[in-house]
Amino acid sequence: MSESTKSKPTKKKITRPISIDHIARIEGKAGIEVHHDGKNVQVSQVNIFEGPRYFEAITLGKPIEEATAVFPRVCSFCAAAHKITGVQAAENAIGLHPTGQTVSLRELLYIGDFIESHALHLFLLAFPDFLGYPDAFSMGKDHPAILSAGMAMKDIGADIQTIIGSRYIHQENAMIGGFGKLPTTKKLETLKKRLVGIRNEAEQALETLVSYRNWPEVDAERMHLALEPYDGTYTMLGNMVHASDGSKFKADAYKMRIKESVVEHSFAKHGHYKDKPFMTGALSRYVLFGKNMTGRAKELADMYIEYLDANNPMSNNFAQAIEIVYYVHRAEEIIHNLLDSYKPLEKRIIPQITKAGTGVSMTEAPRGMLAYTISIDKKGRVKGADIITPTAMFLPILEDDLRRMSEGMLQQGIKDAKIIGPKLETVVRSYDPCVSCSVHVSEIK
Repeated sequence: MSESTKSKPTKKKITRPISIDHIARIEGKAGIEVHHDGKNVQVSQVNIFEGPRYFEAITLGKPIEEATAVFPRVCSFCAAAHKITGVQAAENAIGLHPTGQTVSLRELLYIGDFIESHALHLFLLAFPDFLGYPDAFSMGKDHPAILSAGMAMKDIGADIQTIIGSRYIHQENAMIGGFGKLPTTKKLETLKKRLVGIRNEAEQALETLVSYRNWPEVDAERMHLALEPYDGTYTMLGNMVHASDGSKFKADAYKMRIKESVVEHSFAKHGHYKDKPFMTGALSRYVLFGKNMTGRAKELADMYIEYLDANNPMSNNFAQAIEIVYYVHRAEEIIHNLLDSYKPLEKRIIPQITKAGTGVSMTEAPRGMLAYTISIDKKGRVKGADIITPTAMFLPILEDDLRRMSEGMLQQGIKDAKIIGPKLETVVRSYDPCVSCSVHVSEIK
């Protein structure tokens, strides 16, 4: 072979890593890894290395009531979400139907979780990004009114959970069949007055965010999934899942529709719907059921509709801000309706277990859809459990958005990891991930 016909050696593309060992201001421990050649991204992933906690395995063989006390330990941020979802799954397994008053009190308890969780995320974790501070403490020195409003919202959310659930994390008072002890009429009346008095603070999150715009680098058409509210309102309880492509399925069938897979770089599984990544959370709820919103929240959402862009994950922050306003008013409404016919001495329905069964429950946790399946034997002991959390569901599309953000900046000529890194962290925080929730079951293979 002549020299001229010899094949020329191909140039190997040099990849450069952007590595963030620890993402600041999220719940749990995770990092970001991006590999690029200066223009295109080859690897974009969220490395979740927080140790797995086998909550399904821990509860095997335990009495069902004991198991529903264990499940909220998955996370203190979302304890009420795990408690109520687990209790509902247990009730479905044994065929127990709670009273209307119990359902209303559970929704009120869940609202406390929403208000507190959204307030902690927006005011303490996300706002430093927008206002240009490394942390909430530095931000609070220059913006005391913003921090004060955030703490007020956090406190009212915690107090709702304490009054209804006995404490603001791991609420033992919420039980299968009802509550161990019901709040007094006076406590509910006082809570309602406090909610009315905090309406202005409830709007502070949105007021802060309206000065900022979503970053166009992460614009992309995406699938949204959310649970249809059971009564035509805008709330977290229901039994039918809708997708933004027009499809829907019963919550009972979530294991058939939402496929989980193990990935090498994460202790958390990844979820897909129709083999595609999808988004779930406040933005998805608004995209699919925002029409159900009423009152002041609906007015504000219509006023700032351009901030609620279905194709941009940063709109999740705005959707959470709208939800804070909505749920403050929703809590007032629930208490008002409860007080009309309140039974402070209503007894809990004691579970009667005579046969084996399986129950499924899906609710909307602050960060998105949360699904439980619990199987029990005829003695009421757990023989199987399955939990899929919001963060495990949206991790694939979050990684897609990190790739989009990285490539967008690289194509603008920005290659400094010290500039790109903080941008990537901000994108992650817009999802409000709960890493601790996401690592409850899987292990790296």
